[in-house]
Amino acid sequence: MHNVTAEQLALLHHTLGLHPERRASHRNHFVAGPGHHDQSNLEALEAAGLMERGRTPKFLDQGDVVFQCTDAGREYAVDNLPPPPKYSRYEEYLRSECSENFAWFLGIRVPELQTDYGSWRGPTRYRYVRRDAYDWEDVRGEWKTTKKEAKESYKAALKALKDRQREWRKSNMEPA
Repeated sequence: MHNVTAEQLALLHHTLGLHPERRASHRNHFVAGPGHHDQSNLEALEAAGLMERGRTPKFLDQGDVVFQCTDAGREYAVDNLPPPPKYSRYEEYLRSECSENFAWFLGIRVPELQTDYGSWRGPTRYRYVRRDAYDWEDVRGEWKTTKKEAKESYKAALKALKDRQREWRKSNMEPA
């Protein structure tokens, strides 16, 4: 059993390039020059057998020390990684490569506002329409003179559709 402090564990994780979201190592080195602020922790990890000194490349100063995790150090670092964070749906959306909006990511079909230009002065009527995956209108409100009335009409049409779907499921799920 190793007595490793939180700072030392963080050094092991940094040396290996590990963090809660990246659980596979992609490197194994930590360069510390003379008087480096982590030198005492690195030497303590070396004394515990979790790190060892490696060869210093010629492009570094000769006083620099390259530390590497041993197999035991790698195993200890991986075993002591915190669990990966839980993301909200919005955080998942931000981390994804989705080029659509958040509503699309959630599978929500947002209605579009249609306007009817009855004259050159601007729109005279409005309605909201929702389309399915095949671009068919599946919910359509009535034409109204204000956007607020159009929205209310759309909501009523959406509620009527949901009621019809609920009734259909109820009638087709009952045992014969």
